[in-house]
Amino acid sequence: MLNMNLVKRLGIVLLVLIFFLGTWLTIHLLEKPKPLKSEVITKADSNSKKLDTVETKQNEEQLSIAESEFLSDSTFLKQDASNEAGFLYQRDSLRKIPSSARRINIAVIGVDARMGTLSKRADANHIISIVPDSGYIEIVSIPRDTPAAAGMKDSTQNKLTIVHATRGIKAYLSEAGKIAKVGPVNYWIQLGFSQAMGLIELLGHRDSKSTLQVLRSRKGLGGDDYQRCFNQGQYIRQMILRHFHKADGIMGELLIRGGLTLMKSNLSTEGIKGLVYDLNNAGFPKDASSIAVRVRPETGIRFKVYNFSDSASVKKLKNKIERFNAFMAKKDTSYAKKSIDPAGRLTRVLNNLAADTAEKPKKVLEQLYPYFEQHAWLQVRNESEREEIRGRIGALMIHSFYKIGKPDNARWVQYVIDTEKAMFAEESEKEQKSKR
Repeated sequence: MLNMNLVKRLGIVLLVLIFFLGTWLTIHLLEKPKPLKSEVITKADSNSKKLDTVETKQNEEQLSIAESEFLSDSTFLKQDASNEAGFLYQRDSLRKIPSSARRINIAVIGVDARMGTLSKRADANHIISIVPDSGYIEIVSIPRDTPAAAGMKDSTQNKLTIVHATRGIKAYLSEAGKIAKVGPVNYWIQLGFSQAMGLIELLGHRDSKSTLQVLRSRKGLGGDDYQRCFNQGQYIRQMILRHFHKADGIMGELLIRGGLTLMKSNLSTEGIKGLVYDLNNAGFPKDASSIAVRVRPETGIRFKVYNFSDSASVKKLKNKIERFNAFMAKKDTSYAKKSIDPAGRLTRVLNNLAADTAEKPKKVLEQLYPYFEQHAWLQVRNESEREEIRGRIGALMIHSFYKIGKPDNARWVQYVIDTEKAMFAEESEKEQKSKR
């Protein structure tokens, strides 16, 4: 009898709860939904002209494909009161490409070389796999510590980052291709910190140092090295979607030539122009799914997709990382905030070598070559200081090459400097026009 009374009471309680739940759902479903705070903030940020943002089209406030994807996707997470950077979770949009399809695989290698050094360790590893006839690009991002045949006796050192340093580019491309599972990798692009900062600046992020710090952070955005290399792959993806239209025409050729002098590569200007032509013919990019990012080896991790499309978005990510580091009371070595003075360092090197130009031209070339190859002056934020340092490095190297009887080398130095100046001047002019 007692059990029956207890059952009746529980039944009455459940009915009351169901009634109140049904009433609450009815009210909220009929109520007109309010826009997410993240949507309001992001639209305002994207539609306002900022000095750090390159507009998609001249004199138009048109959202790029990458930005539109974030604004329209219902899974975009709300930002909290601290203006936290939101993110999407990656959707599985990998297309089925026939094995017979023509693929062009290009390795993008970020070397961990500090200013004035020529380290060959591969800190960032990405394969841009282009299927030009289908108008599709797959970016395969590989964590640097992925096991690979580096030929080291210590098995813990047999990883992809070491392969590049010990066995050279040919072995690296072979190992990276096996991991990526996209077929042979025949082409490569290599860049260090200075070149990366210059490239990031060309892509519209004035604070290139902060952008690079965000892209190199291991833990602040979650997921350790796997999320980090995915973030870098996403940055490449979003920048291609945003800027691909610039690769065509006369100005496109200037950017291609300038890019190739900025970085080391076995690609040619004509080869890249051919790829651009084929992709244009295939209607690339048709939409945001025209480029997919994958991490290999596969892990099953559900990666977060952050918005790197402009400086405002990157600033939010930087704040997120710094709050995380402060909360953990732990220094993220990949997000070092140690302040260095690149202008001061380069000026000291130049002053010390100035007296050696006449009598010791080989010494001048040996000491300046690493800085020239890195385009180290691109770490100098002040444009007038950067211009002066670049000019001094160029003048000393050109004079020294002529001094030892190598005029072709001297002309190459002049060509690199002139092309870089023209490329940055062109982008600066476009930015000024877009503000009018």
